[in-house]
Amino acid sequence: MLNSKQATELVSKSLHGRLSIDEQVAMEKHLQENEELRHFADLSKAIHNSVSDIGVQSRDGSASVGPGLSRDAKSRLQDSVIAALDGSASEIDPALARTFDVREEDTVSNPDRIVQPGDFRESRSRFTLLRQIGEGGLGRVWLARDEKLNRNVALKEMNETALQLPMAWQRFNREAEITGQLEHPNVVSLYQYGNESRSGEPYYAMRFVGKRTLADAIEEYHERRRTGACDAIVLHRLLTAFLDVCQGIAYAHSRGVIHRDLKPDNIALDSFGQVIVLDWGLAKITYESEIGIRLSGEADLTDAAIAQTMAGEVIGTPLYMAPEQAAGDLDAIDKQTDVYGLGAILFAILTGVAPHESSHINSGGDLNVRDILKAIAEEDSPRPRDYRDSVPLELEQICRKAMAFKKYARYESAVALANDVERWMVDQGSRQSQYENLRLDGRELRNNVQSAVRDLETNVRFMSKLPPIQELIMAEEPEEISVWRERLSTIFEGMLNAKSDFRSVIYSRVDGDQFTELVRVERHSTDHSTIRSIPRSRLRTGPISEFSSKVLAKNPDEVLTSLACSPLCGTPQPDEHRQLSLVAGVPVFDRTTEEVFGVVLIECDLNRVLHEQLNRRFTAKNVVIACDTFQVIAHSNDQEGIISENFGRPLMELLPQFGRAKEELQSKSEYIDEMDRLVYGARLWLVPKKHGIMFLLSQ
Repeated sequence: MLNSKQATELVSKSLHGRLSIDEQVAMEKHLQENEELRHFADLSKAIHNSVSDIGVQSRDGSASVGPGLSRDAKSRLQDSVIAALDGSASEIDPALARTFDVREEDTVSNPDRIVQPGDFRESRSRFTLLRQIGEGGLGRVWLARDEKLNRNVALKEMNETALQLPMAWQRFNREAEITGQLEHPNVVSLYQYGNESRSGEPYYAMRFVGKRTLADAIEEYHERRRTGACDAIVLHRLLTAFLDVCQGIAYAHSRGVIHRDLKPDNIALDSFGQVIVLDWGLAKITYESEIGIRLSGEADLTDAAIAQTMAGEVIGTPLYMAPEQAAGDLDAIDKQTDVYGLGAILFAILTGVAPHESSHINSGGDLNVRDILKAIAEEDSPRPRDYRDSVPLELEQICRKAMAFKKYARYESAVALANDVERWMVDQGSRQSQYENLRLDGRELRNNVQSAVRDLETNVRFMSKLPPIQELIMAEEPEEISVWRERLSTIFEGMLNAKSDFRSVIYSRVDGDQFTELVRVERHSTDHSTIRSIPRSRLRTGPISEFSSKVLAKNPDEVLTSLACSPLCGTPQPDEHRQLSLVAGVPVFDRTTEEVFGVVLIECDLNRVLHEQLNRRFTAKNVVIACDTFQVIAHSNDQEGIISENFGRPLMELLPQFGRAKEELQSKSEYIDEMDRLVYGARLWLVPKKHGIMFLLSQ
């Protein structure tokens, strides 16, 4: 004995002539025993016969037949149904009649006219169109007003080109069917599907979430980032939206639906943070799923049928497409294809460009789809850091795994991808706290050294104004010169006793390009506590240094400060005697002639200053101080303390992780790592925007 479902399926197969002999015997026996089934069979046959002519012509591709039923076919259908029901209406289940009435109302009719975008009209189902807000290859989207519930909705209808293509109607129906089956907060909600009252064109109404998309948010983020006006919280919001997209796609996968056209333009963002995945028109159905089983009897809604209708078309967006899509291998498209699409969206968030945009650019700007698809199908997936080297390393690794060329190397699911991104975001919280400590340490280090520089400049300016300075200019007799030298030496000695970081104080006369030291007080080279005044017989003379020449060009009380590895007046010392110095100089003018007479110089032992600063405890693993030539002048780490043997080594050879900071500090006073939060850099300008000292700290 057949059940009702089996009997109904046999009736349907018999109308198409696909019954075997055994099935035909079974159906005829059941019809004799079941009067209600006989009425159903008669009704089905009447409907089939009334529309068979239009169905055959449509199947054969007749250009004269549009999609849906003509008015004549509708009339014949109505007459056939009435005849089939005549005298037996009381025996038909009322629920069956209402179901048919609904299907008749939803049946799509062939339109008599093409609706223009500017038309104002109302659908049978209470929607008034307000303005067009989008358009694609298949349809256009309107902002519409739901007159019954007094709310705005997004209403999608077919465009003029698609209305002329029978298969496009099938794709439109299929899109509405799939969208209606996906009920998730991150998937657009479908409110109603029906036909426009006058033209009979299909439409469906969805929740209106505004026109702003993830593509708009990404573009805005990178525009602000390039101008330096972007806060790290913006990236956090984009990644939060990305997590919502992953959840929506994971839900679709659980229902057996593969989106296969994932891109930022298909992700809507409302004003309150909700993220909605749109445009399921190219979705693939897996037929072991619930939705697949429901749609398996609809031949025009199957993925194979849709693929046939799209022969010669590109299924998906090339700039975000997975290799298997680009190769046209429809059987290979599965959940990992969407994982690749999600990775491509993450790529756009991190870099501001689509993953395969370079393929388009390399083709000369002309969208040669065939060449782009070939490149995607055959070449390795791109790296985010090739487009933007400040992309966080961990996020790049996540993105590259999601976009792996081989499917088996990708994340197993959208949820697994989301988990890794979320884990990175959580780690950023604790890393942010560590980075704040890193930044505080770096700023304090720079400020302390800057204080030492300011102190040096103040003292050299003060020394140049001492009375013995001018008296030595005017003194002519040897006895008088000796007295003023002794008095000035005493003051210089007092200065070195008070300032343990100062190495020497020098007062020199300059004649043309030659200098002659008048007074020099210095610390002993091996005994820091010993301070000595150099006798006249040991004072130096010779060509002035480049630094002293620049000092002489200054105005009164203007101080020049610089780094030096050898004395600034006289012959440079051998390498083994070189010490890193911070030197400040100020010109001295003759009060009588008002002409430049000489210079006062103070050498500060910069090594001593820096080592004193580096001896305190830092949260950083590495603290490096470098000069303008990018050589290390001081280095300490959390395990060994100060590492003296690294003095003079190239910075990039020793610690290449500072490369980005080094470049930024060429023109800026501070480098803040907004991505990895591993490196902080600061610059102390000795000559503004020209040269100075770099302070680099890393986690």
